[in-house]
Amino acid sequence: MLNKDELRDLFFIQHQLTDDLLTDSGLRTFASVLNKNLDTDVYIYDRFRDDIIYADQKIKKNKEFMLYIRERKLIRKDTAFKCCRVEIFEYQYQWQGKEYKELQLDLGKKDKVGILAVTNYQDLGEYEYRILIIVANSLAVKLHQNELVSELAQKCSSELIEDILNNRIDDKSEIIQRGELANWDLSLNYQLYLFSINADKNLSTDDAYYFYEIKERVMQKLHSLLKNEILRKYIIFAYDRDIVLLINYETEAEVNNDDIELIKEELNKKIDKFYFNIGAGTYVNEVSQISESYQQASYVLDFLKATERKNVIYRYNQLGIMRLLWKLNSDELKKFAIEYLAKLIEYDQGNSTEWLDTLGVYLEEGGSIQNAAKRLFIHPNTMSYRVKRIKEILEIDLQDQEVQLNLLAAYKICKYILEDDLDI
Repeated sequence: MLNKDELRDLFFIQHQLTDDLLTDSGLRTFASVLNKNLDTDVYIYDRFRDDIIYADQKIKKNKEFMLYIRERKLIRKDTAFKCCRVEIFEYQYQWQGKEYKELQLDLGKKDKVGILAVTNYQDLGEYEYRILIIVANSLAVKLHQNELVSELAQKCSSELIEDILNNRIDDKSEIIQRGELANWDLSLNYQLYLFSINADKNLSTDDAYYFYEIKERVMQKLHSLLKNEILRKYIIFAYDRDIVLLINYETEAEVNNDDIELIKEELNKKIDKFYFNIGAGTYVNEVSQISESYQQASYVLDFLKATERKNVIYRYNQLGIMRLLWKLNSDELKKFAIEYLAKLIEYDQGNSTEWLDTLGVYLEEGGSIQNAAKRLFIHPNTMSYRVKRIKEILEIDLQDQEVQLNLLAAYKICKYILEDDLDI
């Protein structure tokens, strides 16, 4: 049972924290109440337990802290205190042969916005636990406020995003000024990346709320990586089902491919059961070029989907001739593909074979029987026989370089753009 002095102190702390909320104080202000009254260190997880969204300066300066977070093993979890529909747990971890204890509790009852953790504490009584609960409640409100501000900024930037991606830019200086309201510096140069989030076969992204949650986790992880690991200015926003990321590099020569590789690697570690295709557009020298770079990255993602590639980073300049074919009229593309491949497609349909793919692999391997056979997991003699029959069916000379070029273009049109929809 608390005495009068303790009740008075709790009331004072609650009153002070309310004032701090009204004056929009930062997370450090609230954490300092625990530092002072509990003589403990504080950090805060995001609600997914993926990243640290706040840590005391003492913890930040400890170079081994993040290593401890990643490598520690949970030994046990017990209820330390329970009151007012709030449960505080004591976690016991093992790391590098030593045992560590932490107190953790959720921030927010119905909608969790984070997880508060305190370390290096002595034995606590009811008074100290109630201080922890009061601070946790204030932190939950503060983090919820931050989320509302972020959502409002996102809504305010929606029209700006539409104008930029659809190149509705009459006045560049006006767009740059509008970007400042969303804390975007649109006067800088950027490399644009477009992320698609894809579920494994045993999952579905049809559940809109679930997919939104996953996308939120990806967005949070990207913010954390850009701020703490890559250390570059950036712009990030969700558009349709994808995520657009612009990383600032002063020149195209400075674009560091290791940055995007690190991002993909970390996403794969943190977001289970999903994979990420990343399309890179061309380098952006000014805001009016973002639209074109975005369209290029979209072409790349379409190509990766059509070719059933997973978890890859692919750049627009890697598309080769596909960069031209994708922009042509589909009727013209059909005519071209049918002109060169109709006989082979009809043969496949009538004989349940897949020699169109055999031809495509053969051409992509530069006419190498050995390499094509290896890719198709067949014997070179079988590959030679198929190539011979394809020549007979199409009545062509596969040694002619112009014939090879036209056939390869027709194959790519059929396979990656029309997706076999030739109506033959």
